[in-house]
Amino acid sequence: MRKLSVLFFSFLFIFTSCETLDNLGDSISNLFSDDKETEKKEEQGTKISAPKYKRENIDTTIWDLSVLDTARDADYMDDIEKDVILEMNMARTNPVKYAELYIEPRVKKFNGKIYGGNLQTNEGVTVVNECIKYMKAQKKLPLLYPSKGLTQAAKDHANTQCLTDQTGHTGTDGSDPFKRMNRYGSYKTAGENISYGSKTAREIVVTLLIDDGVKSRGHRKNIMNKDFDAAGIGFANKHKLYGCECVLDYAGKYVEK
Repeated sequence: MRKLSVLFFSFLFIFTSCETLDNLGDSISNLFSDDKETEKKEEQGTKISAPKYKRENIDTTIWDLSVLDTARDADYMDDIEKDVILEMNMARTNPVKYAELYIEPRVKKFNGKIYGGNLQTNEGVTVVNECIKYMKAQKKLPLLYPSKGLTQAAKDHANTQCLTDQTGHTGTDGSDPFKRMNRYGSYKTAGENISYGSKTAREIVVTLLIDDGVKSRGHRKNIMNKDFDAAGIGFANKHKLYGCECVLDYAGKYVEK
């Protein structure tokens, strides 16, 4: 019998949540004001150049990219999709250092449940500290390697859902993640995360690890699942409600068709 991981998706701009859609309020509007301005100018006929994605700084004296950057030569993935796998490999292989460098600095940016001066979170700094403690207790995990089939499954969902204001794991064609993954291969175990609103690989991974507002911490568990050895990423830079969307599909012992 195949083992299926629980599915998780995120709505929030700084931390992940699947319980606060009705409480996002002005923060979402403010976050995507630049996107709305771009759309307005495009409607008026002004040509707008989309900003080029840039990888966030990585100290190569700490992180060995020749080992961790497993998706770099995957020609079926965009740069941000490759970097999502890289960031997850950094977190999996050295969770203590990842927490120290990329999660701990957030602690000082809270005032109650407000992050960075204007972003409302569900749990405030408490969940960040919990995530740091969790990461520092983790052992090194195996690398994730890119899968063309899983990537296609992830892209299918991201590219179709982003044309709507829909969220969640049910596709516009009624499919669930496992059906989409099965179109391109077979697996022993599988799971899916979805992030809405985060525009860089590190932000996607860090917010999913923190998992604000998700009691089960399911996003975090999927990233740190020792049984997963393959991943596919689908990033769509427009979503009618949240501006962008990233689908992360995971599997253990995935066999491409």
